[in-house]
Amino acid sequence: MDQDIIQRLNFALPAVRSWIEKTLEDHKHNGVPVITLGFSRLEKVFSSDLLKRAKVIAVTEKIPYPPVSSMGLPELQQMETTPFSGITFKDTFFVREDMMHSESIHFHELVHVVQWDQLGVNNFLLAYAAGLIQFGYENSPFEQMAYKLQRDLDSDNLSTGLEDLIRVNTGAIWAGLAHLFKETSAGDH
Repeated sequence: MDQDIIQRLNFALPAVRSWIEKTLEDHKHNGVPVITLGFSRLEKVFSSDLLKRAKVIAVTEKIPYPPVSSMGLPELQQMETTPFSGITFKDTFFVREDMMHSESIHFHELVHVVQWDQLGVNNFLLAYAAGLIQFGYENSPFEQMAYKLQRDLDSDNLSTGLEDLIRVNTGAIWAGLAHLFKETSAGDH
């Protein structure tokens, strides 16, 4: 990965974090714990602790996405206008209101909640952005993992130990990228 991009990712990190915190604060009263939605398959594959902690916010407008192009990352500008069905920030995800009853989309976003939890905010953002820049959205490592597991859920082909599997695979993705970035603190959750 180009050194210039790595520097710009590190430089943009505080602004992206700030945007995420403001967005979560602005919408916090609209969040509901995932466990209250009664998705039976989610309750079989994710811990009740995760389902109680993870929150979902339904939106009728466009799914929020940080203005990363104005933060020095023009390579990610297309992401700002992509019509996503959902997006995850830390332990909270936004989904289009018409997708609120889709167990599959909630599952996909919960995979990202576990990824965020495993890496912490800084490392997740760096790894996710690096994957987008290197491989594009659909081929980025975190999205490939979430979509593969989502297909497994949709075909009733999930194994036990899902959260551990996500954590191990997420850690492996970060291990392949960590040398590119200066280590971030463990307290960045």
